Amino acid sequence: MSYRHLVPYGAFLGPKDLDRALAVVAEAASIDGEQPFELPVIERLLDLIPADGAGYYECRRPRLDVYQPEIVIYAAETALWGINWGSDEVRALIGWWPLCDPYRGGGPEYAVRLSDRLPGRERLRNPFWVELMRNSDHEHVMKLWLPAPAGTIRGFWVSRASDRRDFSERDRAVLTVLRTHLASVRERWERRHQPVLTLTRREKEILQLLRQGLTNHEIATQLVISAGTVRSHLEHIFEKLNVHTRTAAVACAFGADT
Repeated sequence: MSYRHLVPYGAFLGPKDLDRALAVVAEAASIDGEQPFELPVIERLLDLIPADGAGYYECRRPRLDVYQPEIVIYAAETALWGINWGSDEVRALIGWWPLCDPYRGGGPEYAVRLSDRLPGRERLRNPFWVELMRNSDHEHVMKLWLPAPAGTIRGFWVSRASDRRDFSERDRAVLTVLRTHLASVRERWERRHQPVLTLTRREKEILQLLRQGLTNHEIATQLVISAGTVRSHLEHIFEKLNVHTRTAAVACAFGADT
């Protein structure tokens, strides 16, 4: 579904909204930190969309055929949700979470509110809401997903407590307008933090796949090479980066712990 079908771009935005949106983009583009979007960007986002909490996160899931807790790659947030997303309780109810991250096929090109997918009258029939969300500090939630490789999620979220109003169409429109610009900032950050130049093109490809959590066999299948060749490339990567494990190689090459 096109976001234009729901809310035409700019329909709810005034000059001040656009100026504040540009300030978020400018803040994001000006910071070259260890993460794609650092905390000052999140704080600037709260100037644009008043909320009780906000954050950016990148996660990956090694397998898509079964539910597994996500591996957090990057995270910057002003408040915690109070939900243990890796717990057995969440694992049992995750299929009922309306804003579940779209690891298959990517997310929509527009911001999505919890109330869009779970109207108030339906909440008491939703097990995830009843067991985990109803007593949390984040009754109103809105997410925006950026483009990402399969098996990886890149997303922003904002939340408000139960004693505040839900996010408006203006809030959703202004967050959606940011999507293309923030995706471009994310791509430029990635190019600046590419693996070191001493690595060959194939070694860089293997590191990218390691970062996605693929096994040697899965890497071999994707690159149409043998598992032995993958092991040989890994030995060269470890030697060049002066590391001894796959996790350390990814952290050294991409500048972040995984």
